[in-house]
Amino acid sequence: MLEYLRYIKKVAHLRPRTYWLEFPFYIIINGAKQKFSFGYRPQDLAHLETIEKKALKKHQSYLNRLERFPLDKAEYYLRIKETNGITSIRSLAKITGEDWSYVARILKTLDLADPIKDYLKENKSDPKVVKFFHLRRLSDIVRQGKDRFQLLYFRRVVQEFEEEVDLRISDRVRIELN
Repeated sequence: MLEYLRYIKKVAHLRPRTYWLEFPFYIIINGAKQKFSFGYRPQDLAHLETIEKKALKKHQSYLNRLERFPLDKAEYYLRIKETNGITSIRSLAKITGEDWSYVARILKTLDLADPIKDYLKENKSDPKVVKFFHLRRLSDIVRQGKDRFQLLYFRRVVQEFEEEVDLRISDRVRIELN
């Protein structure tokens, strides 16, 4: 028995071990290092055989830009939902790697009235607009219900936005004068 234990100690570290996984994962390669990421592979990176760190950073920066503007991200999720034939929000959340409640909140922004969507799309290049009309504020507008109530509430919010921008400009002028 003692000889067998010595043999195991010599040979055991030389043999590769096989692990069986019952959950999805993908590998990110950074130089010579490999990092295992658990969950489903992002859909935008499905065409890549190996995911390198540079491609993952590019994908994450794209998602961050979308995150700043919830309407774009909602349309992106809707496209994924339609192309894959997904019917539930939870399965969409599995594919995107996001929390299902967050995905549901983002998709609610598609219920905005069309004039509000048009205004936001026209002004999405303005960082002040993108910053002011964040997900929580858009969710408040959606909660108003019918389109006309959304438009009334949106008018008040836009007035608030314009007053805030005017105050910032006047504060900046005061600081420059002093």
